[in-house]
Amino acid sequence: MPYLSPEMIVRPEWIDYNGHLNMAYYGVLFDLGSDPFCEDMGMGEAYLRDTGNTTYTAEFRIRYLQEVHEGAKLRASMRLLEVGPKAFHYAQELIHEDGWVAATGEGISLHVDQTGPKVASYPEAVKAKLDAALAEHQKEPIPDWVGKPMGLRK
Repeated sequence: MPYLSPEMIVRPEWIDYNGHLNMAYYGVLFDLGSDPFCEDMGMGEAYLRDTGNTTYTAEFRIRYLQEVHEGAKLRASMRLLEVGPKAFHYAQELIHEDGWVAATGEGISLHVDQTGPKVASYPEAVKAKLDAALAEHQKEPIPDWVGKPMGLRK
């Protein structure tokens, strides 16, 4: 696995009336789990403060695979699939401490100049880090669920 976040714990306030993690908080966990990766790539909170640039999520799709309950310990993977001059395509998994995958996510992240705001090219140093991470991540096969259309099972 190319990148794995620090462990995150499911909070009581994230549990819905069905007794499991509310669907909205899967997105929160994916987002929190991607923050350290973005920091490693040079695009964290200090990057915004120092350059006025940041990242926005343009699109994100979640597949819910197994229920998660209060107190569960999860980590988020981060796998670059493609890097362009202004955006990257990525895949994630929420992995339970017991090793099973609770959910998958697939998204597009944009590099944004906040003065517009407008989508802008990555600085050379950031682009070089993303390209190096992509080269590492491409050593593993692309998950079979990436890019699949949504629809009803027949």
